[in-house]
Amino acid sequence: MKRKDFIKASAGLLTAAATLSSYTYANGMAEQGLKRLPKSLQPGDTIALTAPAGSIWNKWHIEKVEKILHEKGYRTIRGETLYLQEGYLAGSDEIRAKEFMQFIADKSVNGIVTMRGGWGCQRILDLLDYSVITANPKVIMGFSDITSLINAIFTKSALVTYHGPCGYSSWGDFTLDEVTRAVVDGKPFKMSNPFDYREDLKTWVPGKAEGELIGGNLTVLVAMIGTDYEPQWQGKILFLEEIGEEPYRIDRMLWQLKQAGVFEMVNGVVLGSFKDCEPEEPEKSFTLAQVFEQHFAGIKMPVYQGAAIGHIAPKFTVPIGVRAEMDADAFTIRTLERSVRL
Repeated sequence: MKRKDFIKASAGLLTAAATLSSYTYANGMAEQGLKRLPKSLQPGDTIALTAPAGSIWNKWHIEKVEKILHEKGYRTIRGETLYLQEGYLAGSDEIRAKEFMQFIADKSVNGIVTMRGGWGCQRILDLLDYSVITANPKVIMGFSDITSLINAIFTKSALVTYHGPCGYSSWGDFTLDEVTRAVVDGKPFKMSNPFDYREDLKTWVPGKAEGELIGGNLTVLVAMIGTDYEPQWQGKILFLEEIGEEPYRIDRMLWQLKQAGVFEMVNGVVLGSFKDCEPEEPEKSFTLAQVFEQHFAGIKMPVYQGAAIGHIAPKFTVPIGVRAEMDADAFTIRTLERSVRL
């Protein structure tokens, strides 16, 4: 039995497959304009915690995020992947994919919060059944390595997903408020940095642009180019973040996006946090600011830097696939449609 067939059979999901053809899913739902919104999360709902990527080394984070969710009135259920390790992964690819699909198909689960990034989501993309995901829309949230999962799901299933905190993240008041606006209230809202996190804001190209939001971790997005899960870039607002990469690596990845034609297709770029992306030998390197200037100064679309996106404590929850307006002069992103349905 092939691995993908094993996942579908063992999860008992074959009967839940949607009626649309496999050809439709193989070629992506998002590009056909069939966008779907999950139902908003409300107190009393059940949120599943799962680890589709890296192993959970510090189990204290499980209790931390459960306490926060419980205080907000939610129930939680823990996946077995939270306690598994296979190398740097939270269990085998089959186990992680199976658990994810079980939570997708489980009608009692209203949302899924991933525990951490690391690496591993791209390894399971071939094992997921996107027709079942389409037939069971629910909130799916995470960031960092989870970038490949949430963008692949939107590309293949047209289900809006959420680039927001993982279980490992800091869940301060600002971050909690942003989660609430995106996946609980769901009305159009504006994302603007907190007052104590504005020192990195910079306009590279002024102006406004509209488009559906896509993006996440730069390294992960670049790795998706040329795969069946590569986002549909045309007309989008692209947001990017990174951690721990030297300027020459950032430069290399931005060149890959440029040479793949991405910057000719998107309507605007929002640069989030690029934490710890300084050169080890400054005298032999461009600065990160110089790399950004080389790529974005004078480009024919709005670009700004410093949005509260990425590996930082105050964090936006950005709905992947929702239409929005970015303002590179005001340093804001404003959604133009609901991000969850009532």
